[in-house]
Amino acid sequence: MLKFLFYWVAFRTLGRLPLPFLYALMSGTAWAAYHLSPGMRRNIHDNLRHVMPDAPEAEVRGAAKQVLRNVALYYADIAHLPRMDLRAFFEKRLVFHGLDEYLRPAIAEGKGVITLSAHYGNPELAMQAFAYLGIHVFALTEPVHPRMSKLMDEYRASKGHVFGPVNRGNVKRVFQTLKRGGVVALMGDRDIEGPKEALPFFGENALMPTGPIEVAIRTGAPVIPCFSARRGKYGIEGWVEEPLELKRTGDTQADVIAGTREYIERLERRLRSDPGQWAVIERIWGGVEEGRSQKSKVREEKSEVVAGDRGDG
Repeated sequence: MLKFLFYWVAFRTLGRLPLPFLYALMSGTAWAAYHLSPGMRRNIHDNLRHVMPDAPEAEVRGAAKQVLRNVALYYADIAHLPRMDLRAFFEKRLVFHGLDEYLRPAIAEGKGVITLSAHYGNPELAMQAFAYLGIHVFALTEPVHPRMSKLMDEYRASKGHVFGPVNRGNVKRVFQTLKRGGVVALMGDRDIEGPKEALPFFGENALMPTGPIEVAIRTGAPVIPCFSARRGKYGIEGWVEEPLELKRTGDTQADVIAGTREYIERLERRLRSDPGQWAVIERIWGGVEEGRSQKSKVREEKSEVVAGDRGDG
């Protein structure tokens, strides 16, 4: 309860600040967190060492500080979002590539579209531009305390998209949205909830989410990787990439793994290009054996959701 009240007060206070002051405040908070949170710092350094194994230590430290700044600015962006001028954001702060080449044609096919992103730059902020263009999205978010999830998702949804935490009901909503030809936004770089596999990621196995690709295989929806990066003080550059070349051979598990590997290759290219954009403070590598022991249970739960959704017709 106290944590929820803290976030409630913080969001409503921070969101009223002018963006330059808010960004400066949160950048200072990130600097302090880097020096005062050794466990978090070790996690980030471990992640970055996989991405940039040959880099000098000073370069890794610089990227780690940038990671924490990105995390802090992510929360600043959420707090500021209800007061953000969407038109000004689209015209003055955002540069987007690939919308007309890949996203609009995929939507026009009517099979539904899965945009698959990562905690890189601020994909949620970049995605707000879709609403300005009349493209509305249902996005799954990381489940936290129910009140916390509700508060953050209300802020995220202030420009017209719909957000909901990963749970049984919202997974069914993903299938329903795709059946209607809608757009679903999912994340593919962290093991949060749902099915997962230990797959090579920068040359070493890590638990990677396979749910987004499995949904695509089962529904026929294309998967379009989308990434973003911060540019300068306030800018965002976004990329809508060519859809993944998913195989549907009848061996669902093999097809899911192949599709997830293809996405991982796209993600690795982005991370190598600018490692400090990766706004992840949890250790990615490790916990593979524990994940394997939980995998059967997760698959059973997911299968029940899929079966139930098919029954809704």
